[in-house]
Amino acid sequence: MKRRLIVLKVLIPLVSILTSSTLNGQSSLDHHMYLNANFGMAHAYCDLQDENNHFTKIPDETDIGYGVKLAKYISPVFAAHFQFLKAYLKGAKERTDAYFNADITEYQVATTVNLSNLLFGINHDRTFYLYGTTGFGINYFRSEARRISNDNLINDYGYTKDLERKKDTRPNFFILPLGAGLDVKLAKRWYINLETVVRLSDSDQLDAVESGKKNDAYYYTSIGLSYNFWEKKKREKIDVPPEIIAEEEKVDSIIFERVDLEYIVPDIIESNSEFVMKCIVHKGKIDGFGELMQILPIGFNVIDTVIDDARFEFRNYTLNMYWDQLPADSVFEVSYRVQVEDVYGNLPITSILYFDRTGKEYKFKRSVYVEKARPGEVVEDTIPAITEVPEIEFKVQVRAAYKARIPLQRLANKYHLRDSIREDFVGNWYRYSIGSFETYAQAREYRDKVISENKVYDAFVVAFRNGVRLNSLSELKEITPSPFPQKDTEYKESGTRYRVQILALLHNKVEPDVLKGIYKIDENVREEVYGQWRKYTVGEFSSVTEAKAMQQKMIGKGITDAFIAIYENGKRITVGNK
Repeated sequence: MKRRLIVLKVLIPLVSILTSSTLNGQSSLDHHMYLNANFGMAHAYCDLQDENNHFTKIPDETDIGYGVKLAKYISPVFAAHFQFLKAYLKGAKERTDAYFNADITEYQVATTVNLSNLLFGINHDRTFYLYGTTGFGINYFRSEARRISNDNLINDYGYTKDLERKKDTRPNFFILPLGAGLDVKLAKRWYINLETVVRLSDSDQLDAVESGKKNDAYYYTSIGLSYNFWEKKKREKIDVPPEIIAEEEKVDSIIFERVDLEYIVPDIIESNSEFVMKCIVHKGKIDGFGELMQILPIGFNVIDTVIDDARFEFRNYTLNMYWDQLPADSVFEVSYRVQVEDVYGNLPITSILYFDRTGKEYKFKRSVYVEKARPGEVVEDTIPAITEVPEIEFKVQVRAAYKARIPLQRLANKYHLRDSIREDFVGNWYRYSIGSFETYAQAREYRDKVISENKVYDAFVVAFRNGVRLNSLSELKEITPSPFPQKDTEYKESGTRYRVQILALLHNKVEPDVLKGIYKIDENVREEVYGQWRKYTVGEFSSVTEAKAMQQKMIGKGITDAFIAIYENGKRITVGNK
């Protein structure tokens, strides 16, 4: 107990003084060696103990230890060290009426692995380092076991005197240390050190009692102070011929050229249309082999290219361009024609430039916005059979807003609308429609009235199937009174579930594995049938919080319009960016 009080009285002020020091000066990596002094707590894991937990052993089965360590840096990641440790151990087992005391003298040769430099790259300016340590050592000890009730001696090791040499004959055993620590810079050359290491032994005599199959072990948890010395010499300046210097300067200037890529796309892109994509590549003086990979949105098909001196291939919505010898100009243009399928919304494009001369990849991301093409008016006699299908309902759309909800009462007051207004949210658009009609002719007549009387000049007819809005009236041509070849997807599940939709294709489909490859998705991608649509989702969650986390993860991968879909008892009930 006295030893423990002395440790606390010294330890607390020392930590306070050291942690108030300024952080400046050189890194430990700028020196060859360091010397460390440490002291801390030691406790044993053996036969005579009541506590197994590392922390609950502290009150009654913990004693002190102290040591020194001399280390040499082999590299910024590895260091080898020699350590001396003196520690005291104790423990008790009330059930067997026995306790023990031991003192140990340890000599250890080991290595430390700088985990911070190994995992996160070498950095001379870090203020702290995490490290692991292991090695081997030898321990000389003496211990005695006594009765708790009467203090009678049970057994002891190491107390027999060698009368001729007049010294203790202590037994020894080998140890295998395994542990970790933290070095924190205090000032130039000075570090404070926190370390905890378990020593596994090949002996069962540490507590003076041999029992059971397991060998004894002990922990030493310490705080220490390190001083770094033997500063590394700075490199001598070597005279280099001017022509070599010029060549090195040329290479350095090439490596540090400003590399950039600009996208030039039309301000307005409509689904089911074509446009020319242009990319301006800034490469400076970089020459030699080059590659440009562009991952286009699902639904973007490259139909022709204008790429000078380049080989190219287009597959799975990814365009790869290769130059055996890059164009001589510091800035050059790549252009190609894109055919857009029936997709819309904010769609991501990712480009990766690679230059063999620099050995580096340069990544660029942006989004393009594709508007859904205005549905053309469908002549009534082209859909006579559809008007008899009870699952089809016609309405008149009066307004739409991108990512901004319009209060229904404000909309009604502005256009003097008396009918109830329906709000739908799909693909980042809020859409507002009124009326309910069984036939297209009735809806068209009502639309004309809304235009003339309510002054909603851009009103048009929209259709719903089973309460869900169709993408365009042209989809009605695909619908007949006969059953669909494939039913809408329903999951065998109960309650409310949430999934994250990443893509929807009309009259088209893509293999889920292709999506996983394009966007580097680790999770399973599901394909759902929804009328003429194929919808692709990731995850299955019972809470909105989990679904939002997955949504943000997909947005981070470049799927900027990913949103949460809600299901009740296995059936999709709504979609939205919630």
